[in-house]
Amino acid sequence: MASHQRSREPVRLEIAGASENGAASTIGRVTHRWPGRLSRGRARTEAVAAIRADTVRTFLDMDKRQSIASAGVDALERLGRSDDSLRARWRPVEEQCFAAGASYLAATERPESDASEEAYDAFATAIAHLSAASVAVDQFYEAHRARLEHATLEYAAVPRLANDARTAATSVLATVTGSEPHHSYRSVRDAVAAVHRALDGLAAAESGGSGTAVTGRAAQVRSAADDLRRALAEAPGRAGSASTALASVRTRLQAVGTKAEYIAPAYSALLREFVAASSDDLSRARENCETHMVEAARDIDDAATARDRGDPEEALDRITAARQHLADAEADIEAVTGRLARLREVRDDPGAVDRRVRFRLRDAQLLAVDRGLVAEWGSVLDAQLARIERAAAALGTGRPDYWAYLRELDSVEDFISGVVDRIRGRQSRT
Repeated sequence: MASHQRSREPVRLEIAGASENGAASTIGRVTHRWPGRLSRGRARTEAVAAIRADTVRTFLDMDKRQSIASAGVDALERLGRSDDSLRARWRPVEEQCFAAGASYLAATERPESDASEEAYDAFATAIAHLSAASVAVDQFYEAHRARLEHATLEYAAVPRLANDARTAATSVLATVTGSEPHHSYRSVRDAVAAVHRALDGLAAAESGGSGTAVTGRAAQVRSAADDLRRALAEAPGRAGSASTALASVRTRLQAVGTKAEYIAPAYSALLREFVAASSDDLSRARENCETHMVEAARDIDDAATARDRGDPEEALDRITAARQHLADAEADIEAVTGRLARLREVRDDPGAVDRRVRFRLRDAQLLAVDRGLVAEWGSVLDAQLARIERAAAALGTGRPDYWAYLRELDSVEDFISGVVDRIRGRQSRT
């Protein structure tokens, strides 16, 4: 046959290798020549055995390169830093490696006793395919070396991060034995439950294989462990804090009770000295104040009971509720006494409020001129002057309604402040 009669050129294959960090290097050059049709069987057998061995070495080299590059691509994806273009560039290279591997398998599946020219040709073809695949992998890896190597190292550290977080959580959980009274406090129980939830989340992330998810969950485990450690450190002092806070809130209850005595005379003065509209919204202030004080006293009693039964955290919660009730009671007191004080001030000098608001208006108008925004804000600010003058005119009609006067000028002042903020905000953006 013609294939047996033609002379064969030697097969020369440069086989590239990979160092540990993925850098390309040349590891050897092999030259094969088919012994020829007239050669004895032993020579042919040795030639096939030699090229078989070279095929295996070439395959292992290509497989190592492919594994390094594939690990980098997978690491990028698991860290959430990959993109479609990178995967698209890697896919044909990977498919070339698979095809070369199939060529290798087809050649090596031949019996070792097969010393035919066809066997030799199969190995030579496999070496050519494997070498070409290695070159393709090298080209891809070199083009993306920095990203691939960084991702590989970072993803390799993910298990350590997870294990370190798990160890920290397990260590702090082991200290919660229940032998100490404060280990049963709600803050400790809640912190323990949070650590277990974080550990469950870490386990779920690890089973999913996402490096980003594992890293995030590991951070949550460490945070939960720190919170538990903090809760354990703070718990022994809760009892003392509850006793101190209880004494303080009792003192405050007495002080608010004393101040509440001013509501009735202040409200009576409002009715006598000013028009009824000035105090219509305050008619239930005294009743509301008393209700808040009763609730505060109840919370204080509950706090004392909780402290005495060894639950200082519940006591602190009740004290917080009592303080809120006392703040609401003080707001009711201030609403009446503060209203009376303001109305007396404006009655004694109605022009003081007028002058203050006009001064604010002039400042705003000068700002608009300075910023070159008169066309936008000039008429708006001029309209506020008209509001001021109408309020002053209304004050001089009939029995003065100082509360209506104050509310209108307060509204004008708030509006002017808003305009000034918008002018300054616009200037800062430009």
